[in-house]
Amino acid sequence: MSKKKIAIVVLGAFLILVGLAGLISGLGGLGLVVAILALAAGVLLLLFTPGISMNVGWILAAVYLILDGLVGIISFGFTGLGLILDILALAAGFLLLVRMPKIKNNIGYFLFFIWLILVGLMGLVGLGVLGTAVPIVALAAGILLILGM
Repeated sequence: MSKKKIAIVVLGAFLILVGLAGLISGLGGLGLVVAILALAAGVLLLLFTPGISMNVGWILAAVYLILDGLVGIISFGFTGLGLILDILALAAGFLLLVRMPKIKNNIGYFLFFIWLILVGLMGLVGLGVLGTAVPIVALAAGILLILGM
């Protein structure tokens, strides 16, 4: 298995657990595992995804995942970190969605980009009832990313 595929599997596992934790109330104890997977996915995306340095959207997504993971693992934080994470997620999702013309070939990536946008919007403006769609999108994105390999 290539290093890029490992990065996608870790990202997929992160999204699946985020989705399950959001849908099933008794899975809140997965927080540390989710944080470790977020950190690992972000680092792996930065290190092993070819051409990532040429795509600002992927860099922002990786930074979002790394910071999100650090928050969960070591309680890393400062005033305004939530706002920064929301803006990173929204910007990454939007840039990836706009700059990936061949995204129709893999619905898992498309749903990951939509999930990033929803996460950013949920933190910035709130989504109300639509917020319940976020874990469903995460779960679907994770499953489809892994299956799409």
